[in-house]
Amino acid sequence: MSKYKFDETEQDILKVAKYNQDLSNNLLEETKQLKNELSANNDKNEEFLQNIEKKLGIQSQNIEYKLPAIILSKSTIPDWEQLRNDAKSNIIGDVDYEDLLTTEEFANAYRHLNEIDALFEKKTGLKKVDWLFLVTAIALQCTRQYVINPFIKKHRAKASQNDENGRKGNSEPGWYYVETEKILTNKAPFDTTAYNSDNATIQGFLKGGDHRMMTLGHDPLLGWFFGTANILTNTMTRKDFVSAHIKHKLTKRAPISGENVIHSLADTLKILTACKERLFEEGLDGKLAVGSAIIREGIHLSSDIYTKRSLPIPVISSTNPEFAKELAKYGIDTASVGTEMGLSLLINTFISMVHRLFYDKSIDDTKLYEVRTRKILLYSNTIATTSNVIAAYITKKPEILDVGGLLVTIMRLFSDVRFICRVKQDFIQSALDIHFNGIVDELERMYKFDTV
Repeated sequence: MSKYKFDETEQDILKVAKYNQDLSNNLLEETKQLKNELSANNDKNEEFLQNIEKKLGIQSQNIEYKLPAIILSKSTIPDWEQLRNDAKSNIIGDVDYEDLLTTEEFANAYRHLNEIDALFEKKTGLKKVDWLFLVTAIALQCTRQYVINPFIKKHRAKASQNDENGRKGNSEPGWYYVETEKILTNKAPFDTTAYNSDNATIQGFLKGGDHRMMTLGHDPLLGWFFGTANILTNTMTRKDFVSAHIKHKLTKRAPISGENVIHSLADTLKILTACKERLFEEGLDGKLAVGSAIIREGIHLSSDIYTKRSLPIPVISSTNPEFAKELAKYGIDTASVGTEMGLSLLINTFISMVHRLFYDKSIDDTKLYEVRTRKILLYSNTIATTSNVIAAYITKKPEILDVGGLLVTIMRLFSDVRFICRVKQDFIQSALDIHFNGIVDELERMYKFDTV
């Protein structure tokens, strides 16, 4: 079985090539046979002429003959459809490279490819100035990991835990509905931790976890859908998709002004249905309400990010709140990961921009130079991340783990490797094109087409 895989079009091309090769080989054999016959006749004629010249005393002259270019009529050249049909009729079964090339030809092809590959590596290999950038990038990333990141986490420990001060309680009289003009001023319903003392069935609705870990409205990704729906309907939805109504009531903690409380269980399907009806069936006001709810969700998430406990890692809090809570103990949350990613990307951007200043168009190709830039970033991120993971493991201190930097490194592995492979493919194709253009030029010298 062949190690190469071909689609239908490629197999058609191979069959046509094999068909033409067989025709050429047959023609070559016929030509050789004809040449032998002509050579034998020519020898006889040459001997006969030499005898005559000898008898007559004539001295023969050497005449040089130059073969003219072969004139091909365009009308005799079959089109692709005809060639493909002829090839399918005469070639049974699939065709592989081994059917077309000899062992020596294969070796020559791979040798040529290896030469091009070596040339690419030479042109994109790191130069002296690139090594300086690499060392600098590694130093900056490590400084960020072991100096800047701990400083930011320590600073955040003193931040406020309340981002809803000054907003109004949710005093809506109805169910699954919030008036449009109140959406931006109301408190986020899923930020509620108090309970309705009159309803025993709702007690412990958030038992077993922090409300930011337990509610979908606080998820940095899922919150844009469920949090927006909760804001539109004055509800709260847990990670297991169980929902509750949020109402404003007087409590022992707030006997005068009152506060939001988890009032009673709600139907999650009705929440989503109410949002759909609000968007598609209530005209401009409904669309304004949905838009306001999205904005309100964005405001709440952004204000929660840099509070003391921040927001949990996206999706993890919804699928495994205990694990998200454990990560938060070590300062691994949306704020820390986002900050780490931002600073890592900032360093990469800085290195990339300064390295670009050393580009010399007289000696460097733009794409090949960018490959060198991406190698610097890829190597520096990988080395820094690897050292950080090893350090966290050896010291048994998960709080020093640079999760944001790890995510940036993973993204670079995908994007940079894909870019380098694409540039390398273009480089090899260009080199092969130069090679084949030489063959085409030689064929055009040997063959000419008539103008008919």
